[in-house]
Amino acid sequence: MSLKDSQEDVVMDDNGDAEDSEGTLSFSLLLDKSLPSLVVIVAWNPGKDLLAMVTTDRQLIVHRLNWQRLWAVTPDFTVTAICWRPDGKALAVGHINGSIAIHDVENGEVLRKTGTHQVAVECLYWAEEGQNVTDHEDEVFFYEDRTSRFFPPPPKPPSMPGTAPSFDMSSVLGSAVDEQGGSSLKGATQDVRHGLDILCSGDKDGVICLSAFGVFPIGRLDTRELVVCDMDGRGKRTSQQLLNASALQVSLSSDLRHMTVVCTGTNTVDGRSRIAGPGNYCISINTSILGDRRKELRQVALQISSIEELIDVLQTSLAVMERHWSEAITAVRKKFTGFTQLLQEHGWTVSPEDELLGLLTCGHASPALHQFLASTLGEGGLKRLAKGIDTASKEMCTVLAEHMQPAAEIIVFRLGELRGLARWEERLACIGLQEELIDRALEHATMLSVQLERLLRIIAETTGGFRVFFVWLLKALRQLNRETVPQTEVLPNVDSTAVAKFLQTDFENDPVSLHLSNSSSNVVVDVPKEVQELMEEVATMGGFKDSKFLQRTLAQEIEQVTICCQEAFAMPLKVVSPQLGSPCLILLCNTVASSTTKVSVSSTYYERKQEDVVVEAPEEQGLPATQYICFQINDCSSQDDPSVVGLLRGFRPHHSGKEKKIVPEAVAFQLDPSLRCNDIALYKQRQLVLLVTEKDRESGKWSGQSWIMLLQLDELPFHTLEAFEPGNDVDLLELYSMKGSPPGISLGDGKVRSLPQSDVVRPLAVSASRGLACVFTSQRRIFLYDLEEDEEAKDEEMK
Repeated sequence: MSLKDSQEDVVMDDNGDAEDSEGTLSFSLLLDKSLPSLVVIVAWNPGKDLLAMVTTDRQLIVHRLNWQRLWAVTPDFTVTAICWRPDGKALAVGHINGSIAIHDVENGEVLRKTGTHQVAVECLYWAEEGQNVTDHEDEVFFYEDRTSRFFPPPPKPPSMPGTAPSFDMSSVLGSAVDEQGGSSLKGATQDVRHGLDILCSGDKDGVICLSAFGVFPIGRLDTRELVVCDMDGRGKRTSQQLLNASALQVSLSSDLRHMTVVCTGTNTVDGRSRIAGPGNYCISINTSILGDRRKELRQVALQISSIEELIDVLQTSLAVMERHWSEAITAVRKKFTGFTQLLQEHGWTVSPEDELLGLLTCGHASPALHQFLASTLGEGGLKRLAKGIDTASKEMCTVLAEHMQPAAEIIVFRLGELRGLARWEERLACIGLQEELIDRALEHATMLSVQLERLLRIIAETTGGFRVFFVWLLKALRQLNRETVPQTEVLPNVDSTAVAKFLQTDFENDPVSLHLSNSSSNVVVDVPKEVQELMEEVATMGGFKDSKFLQRTLAQEIEQVTICCQEAFAMPLKVVSPQLGSPCLILLCNTVASSTTKVSVSSTYYERKQEDVVVEAPEEQGLPATQYICFQINDCSSQDDPSVVGLLRGFRPHHSGKEKKIVPEAVAFQLDPSLRCNDIALYKQRQLVLLVTEKDRESGKWSGQSWIMLLQLDELPFHTLEAFEPGNDVDLLELYSMKGSPPGISLGDGKVRSLPQSDVVRPLAVSASRGLACVFTSQRRIFLYDLEEDEEAKDEEMK
């Protein structure tokens, strides 16, 4: 069967394209450029004229439509998958080591990098909640983030001395933080209509991960552990499971209630393998929990992401303060270590502190002390040490006042908001928001605010002690040298008691370093007995549970806040993941076990039509879109293998046994034996784009004319796929063949345009928003074609 007759009028009426020297029509060529390396992965930006490419030399490059390079980076690990965020402002990049990085569209900067997977990321898909998604009748959840009402924009992490500023998480979340009062709003108004977007990723081991806004994990499932239960032809209940599964593509519907995974694997029925080799399978998974609780998930994800950013501010601030203080105190200790050596050289066994106390009480300096003050240290060296301590103190107080304290206050407020949400158990318990865990994190965050106030006092007292000590030491040095100084440089009187206290306590113990060091995990801070008794009394009154929190250092308290928040924030992933289920499984095609060629798969959602689903369940009524999955049934590894393409639509899981089961539809067609399909891509207005090469008649090699074919999906003879016995070895092509002979497709079908290049290769990239096709060749060239020229010409004719 051929589609030529039904589409001949389309071919003959297309007069808007250019005509080559042989009289065949071709698309207008917009760009012809050479490339330094072959391109292996490509993706069009959905909202901007940008093209992201991954080359064989491991570069990640973003070009504008005029081929101006926007930026290029070389990641540490090989890039295996890329995907644009729906608003086009960020690019998700999967790597061979399982990590996923979010790059800023403007400069390629890595905004966030997470170790989401343990093995190579094979596919990425960024889904956005549709604007026309309707709520259930009982939908009453409404929540407004009030943080911006009471707090200024959240602080960013301070810069480590000698380094550039850290990135802002709000760039990762994009417009979703507009209503959060983030520091990157730059006057933007609240976008109350903006919904939830979810980054879906699949890896080589068949593990699928879902992350809200690309940063907060809310779901994880292993396709190897999914059990598909169904009834066979004899009415016996069977269970199917995939072995050695590896994800090829993942997609999520705009209503967030349906996820589809295309993967390779070996099917087993009741634990027994019943097919000769591996195959490509399509798994449909019910993700209604994401759609039904999308508003709750959005608010929880935004709150938690903001808290995680603020915890990063705390940790970075702690490291910055430790760096400032360490540099200053190390300089002091280094100088006084030299004094210890001088004492040993002069045969003295006393410590530097005792020698200085002797100078304070008796006014007499030993030869070693005199030599140290006059020669080793000197007035200039002493002033430099004093200035170093004073500068470090000011820097630490600035970090505390401008970064740590505001961050801690906002963390307490946001955790309080989460606790309020968690008390609505009917709606929030199902997504893992647990009040008990949030309470624990909130208590430690409140204690952290007390610790910050204590550290401010400790810094002030320690710095004051050093200041008094250095003034006294400078006066002593001048007296030993019998110097006379101008009236303007006369030093103030010094309290000898304060100097003695400093030498006996803070000079050697250094309480500031005690609170800042991350290595002091086993240290217990001495707390006065009366203070500890007061804390225990307050705890019995119900203020808090941990009465010994003052015995922890600031670093230990930040660690406690981090651990408690991680424990609480991990619950949505643990609770939501088991609710991603009710899978349906269908064999797309059998594959060769030794084949290493990655099958071409394209998936998209089109606006739904009445005829898309034959049997409709009540819950499926009003769905905005129907999913189409297109795939090559073989990889044409042999010269004699025909190119066969299959399409599946309307494949969704049924939500309960009381509802009617949706029957999917499929079509499979075979290209003319003289044509080889290089790649496929679903296009707008329900069109399929095929990149094909014609066999050279003389040599018999695939080096003849290349073509772009556009087939209208609505004109293809789709047939319903009735229930069949689970686990059998009948693939989609054979199931379709039971309905009749698969149609043959030739150059006379659909809209066909010639290409001047004969060595075209994967990948084919089409932009539905721009109407463009990007074609690559084995000679490292890129060609950009206008697919919309016909439509533009028809519009002009109608005018």
